[in-house]
Amino acid sequence: MQKILIDDNFADFTEEKLIRNIALLPSWRKEQALRFKHFEGRRNCTVALLLLAECLGVKASDIPPFQYNEHGKPSLMGKEARGKGQEARGNYQLSILNSQFSISHCHEAVACMVSDMPCGIDVESIGRYRDSVARYSMDEEQMQHILGSDDPALAFIRLWTQKEAYLKALGTGIQDNMRDIPSSLLRRLTHTEVHSDKGYVLSWCVLENHP
Repeated sequence: MQKILIDDNFADFTEEKLIRNIALLPSWRKEQALRFKHFEGRRNCTVALLLLAECLGVKASDIPPFQYNEHGKPSLMGKEARGKGQEARGNYQLSILNSQFSISHCHEAVACMVSDMPCGIDVESIGRYRDSVARYSMDEEQMQHILGSDDPALAFIRLWTQKEAYLKALGTGIQDNMRDIPSSLLRRLTHTEVHSDKGYVLSWCVLENHP
């Protein structure tokens, strides 16, 4: 099972629409959304959970709180929360609790992926090329590819989103070893969509037969 949803239709996403959407959230997510000072942060926090609910086939108000591993990878809080003073499983379906998911957002889009295997998704704006960031995160082969490209900014962000999606699927998030992830692995495990007209790149990764 694998499902990916993207929302990049924000041209008419008004404050009134945001208020209506926040009302659909469970109380724990409402609190998170309203902590953001700026409209975009509240919007992205809200849309992300609505996409997750749609991927899971449940009401947004029925989604339990997130719990996070030591690297910040989220999962749905389940029976292990019982007795720890946190909201426990209640009547949530085991199939939902056992689902793996990943969420990402940028200025232009919010993306969500759900799978029965470890997964990661990353969406990033296509911005200007920064050589220092590229050299920090890319190996020599990847740098040659980027610098030899007609559009170094796009070539870089493609590789960056692939690496981040892979690391999110692993559950480690961005680390100092990004440079050590070879292109051969990325070509085998990741998929990428370039939405130049909307100004963003999307990559995702699923790790089959991974614990």
